[in-house]
Amino acid sequence: MARDTRQRIVAAARDLVHAASLAEVSTEAVCQAAGVHKGSLYHFFPSKEALGAAVLDCNWALMREMLDEAFGDDVAPLARMDRFVDMFVHRLAAMRELTGATPGCPLGGLVVELAGHGDESPTRTERVLHAWERYFADAISEAKGQGELGAAVDSTSAARRLLAHLQGLALLAKAYDDPRLILDAKRDFRLLLGAAD
Repeated sequence: MARDTRQRIVAAARDLVHAASLAEVSTEAVCQAAGVHKGSLYHFFPSKEALGAAVLDCNWALMREMLDEAFGDDVAPLARMDRFVDMFVHRLAAMRELTGATPGCPLGGLVVELAGHGDESPTRTERVLHAWERYFADAISEAKGQGELGAAVDSTSAARRLLAHLQGLALLAKAYDDPRLILDAKRDFRLLLGAAD
């Protein structure tokens, strides 16, 4: 029962935060959407930042599932990145269909909001970003080994560039209400990596 209540609160907060931001979402709105009293929310989450951290964990679990699927080794390393971009665009387009507006990245905005709050948040946000970068870095290293990329490409810094670029495109997609803008990442990633067309 308690676990169900906690999950209901996190799910409600996730939907509200994804449509706006953690700062814009009140605890009253979360309680109303989850169908719980404020005491129940604070029983599980002593602060709004703690609730935001739980939403981040939930979003990361969902993103990790998508990354695991996209970065499967059944296709070449750079093709895995393309597949991830396609899946990411599809997910944001589905959210646009559901909510009427293109949301931002389910991780990017929340990471920025949480990075400056609480003792645990910086560690948590860094862990999420490093784990996400690792998918790109591993694919880049493999692409180098297969001759798709030059040996001089630094996998870690290149992965960070790709993630930063993806976050910028997600911001533009939200601003212009068009998730298809993120598809540019497939071409841009190759340019950023110095890959041949």
